Amino acid sequence: MFLLPMHSSGWKPPLLLLLCGAVMATALAHGPENAALPAPSTTREHLKRAQWWPTRQVTDESQFAGKAACAGCHAGIARTQITTQMARTLMPATSSAVLATHTGPIFTFGSWRYGIHRAQDSFILSVSDGTHEHAQPLQWAFGSGAIAQSYLWYENGQLYESRFNYFADLHGFDRTPGRLAAPPVSLEMAEGRKLAEFEARECYSCHATALTTTEPLSAAHYQPGITCEACHGPGRAHIAAMEAEDSGDLMIVNPATLPPAVAVDFCGACHSTPKDAELMGIVGPLTARFPAYRLEKSRCWGQTGDARLTCFACHNPHRPLERDPAAYDAACLRCHANGAAGSAHGSALQAACPVAQSRCTSCHMEKIKMTGIHYDFTDHDIRVVKDGPPFPD
Repeated sequence: MFLLPMHSSGWKPPLLLLLCGAVMATALAHGPENAALPAPSTTREHLKRAQWWPTRQVTDESQFAGKAACAGCHAGIARTQITTQMARTLMPATSSAVLATHTGPIFTFGSWRYGIHRAQDSFILSVSDGTHEHAQPLQWAFGSGAIAQSYLWYENGQLYESRFNYFADLHGFDRTPGRLAAPPVSLEMAEGRKLAEFEARECYSCHATALTTTEPLSAAHYQPGITCEACHGPGRAHIAAMEAEDSGDLMIVNPATLPPAVAVDFCGACHSTPKDAELMGIVGPLTARFPAYRLEKSRCWGQTGDARLTCFACHNPHRPLERDPAAYDAACLRCHANGAAGSAHGSALQAACPVAQSRCTSCHMEKIKMTGIHYDFTDHDIRVVKDGPPFPD
C-alpha cells in the first residue's frame, strides 16, 4: 500500500472562519498547539505534545460522537465531506465501485494470474499459476479509487496486502508500487504480503477515524474513512458544551486557527510533514509526493510561512478535489495583483504574472509523473518552472 496526497477544492479562509467561528472550535481546547510546539516538526513529536493530532490512536472510542452526530448541527459540511476522497479512503471491499466493475481476470504477474469475482455478499480474490490456486475474500479497500485503490484481508489472524493496486489512470490494475519487483516464487507470496502490526496500524491511522489501541489490530475499533473527528478531535464533549450553551470552551479543535507552519504540519500527519519527509532521505522528483515539504521550499513560503499559503488556503477538506486549474487563481491573487508591488508577506501585493492572467498553477506548479504510480503529482514548490534546469530539491 502507498499513501497518495488527498486534496480538496478551493476555499477562502476568511469566509470559512466567519461561518465556522460561531458553531465550531476556536483554538485547541486544552493548551493551544500553536503556543506549545515549534514547527515544522515530525508527526511523532506532535503526537507526543498536542492535545489532539490526526492519526492519534485512542484507548477507547467513548469520547467520539460519530459523523451522524456532527451532521446534526453541521449538515451542509457533512453532506459534502462524505463525498471527498478522504471520507472514502477506507471502505469495506463490498462497497468498492472499482471491484464491482472489474470482475473477472484483472492482473498478471509473471506466471501468476489474478481474478476477482463476486460470491454472495463478498468479492473473492483468486490467484493461480495453472497448477496451484487459492481463493480469498477481500475485506477492505484502501483509497477512494479516484487515484488508486489497494486491498487488504485477514487470514488466520494475519493481515495481508494485495500484490496489485487499481490505478484510475490505467482504468485497470498493476503491481503495488515499492513492493515486490520480481514475480513471486510461491503461492503464499503471490497471494499477498503480510503486514506487521505496526505497519498496518500506520495504514489504518491515516485511513480511519477513532482507531483504538486494542491489540491485535483485528480486534480494534475504528470508523472507516477520514470523518469529522479525525481532524477536529473527539466530539462528545463539544456536543455537551453546545447543549449547555457554554461558549467559553467549545471543547473541539479548529485547525483553521493554527499558525501557518503548524497548520501545514497538521495535514502532514498523513501527507508527511516537511521534517517527516527529510527523515526519509528521499531526493529529486520523488519528493513531489510530499506537498508540505515542497510547499515550504517555495520562495512564497518565506521563513515562517503565510496563512494565505497553507493547505487550507487552497484545499477545502470538506469538499472534493477541484481539478480545474482556474479554480485556484483566487488563492494566487490573495498575494498577487496586476500593477501592485511590494512584499507578499506584507500589506502590499506582489505583481501578478506578466505572461498569463489565469490558470496560474498550470505553469507554476509542475506536474511530476512517477514510474509505477500512474499519477501526475502536483509539485507544491511554487516557482517559475523552466525547461532544462534539474529538479530543485
